[in-house]
Order: sequence, then structure tokens, then C-alpha cells
Amino acid sequence: MKTSSVDKGQTTVVGKDELIHQIAARAGLNLKETSKVIDAFTDVVREDVARGHEVRLMGFGTWNLRNVAARRVKSIRGGNQITIPARKRVGFSVGAVLSQAAQGTSSLKSPGKKSMPSKPTTPKR
Repeated sequence: MKTSSVDKGQTTVVGKDELIHQIAARAGLNLKETSKVIDAFTDVVREDVARGHEVRLMGFGTWNLRNVAARRVKSIRGGNQITIPARKRVGFSVGAVLSQAAQGTSSLKSPGKKSMPSKPTTPKR
């Protein structure tokens, strides 16, 4: 884990390798399997968000694609007004369990396991 200073405190950065090791230890998987799971997860989130779908992990958070409107700003070179074109960006909204964990108001363990649906749900339109 890497440590970097942020404002007056210290922040520990957990990279992909450390994440793989921690998940493998908790799930009882080997590192290669865990790496494949992490890669598959990020691929699915990336592809679904790119299609405009909302990806939600209850309690953790929600990824979605957001439209950012064009806007006029003052250029730092010469002070002229320039237009920044409209674009799309990925948004992430923090879920309640993650938010509470960050505030220190709940245990760091996830809520009880819920049964998985028998088939994938259809996307919202």
C-alpha cells in the first residue's frame, strides 16, 4: 500500500494488486482467479455505463453516465471567452453502507447476503 499526504493527514492508497490480495484472502480464491474477477467486474461496469445503463451495487454505490452542458468560461490565455463543448462523464453516487463506513458510523462488514435473482434483470428504459 502506498501512503500519500492529503492536506494535513495521511491517506493510504490501495492499488489493484493490494485489492486482489485482500479479496483473494477473504473469498478463499487464488490470485489468478481473483484478478480475473476484478477484470471482469471493471469490464462489465465500463461496458454497461458506456451503453447508458446505470450499474448499482446496493449499499456500495451507483455508476451512471451524466450529460455535462456546454459552458462559456474565461480563457487563462488572454482572457477571451471560450466555449467548452457539452460532453458525457461517468458519475458515481455513494451508497448508504459505504457512506456510513466512511463516517465510522457502522461496522466495516457488509450487510447479510441476499439471495441472487435466478436470471439477470432487464435494463431500465
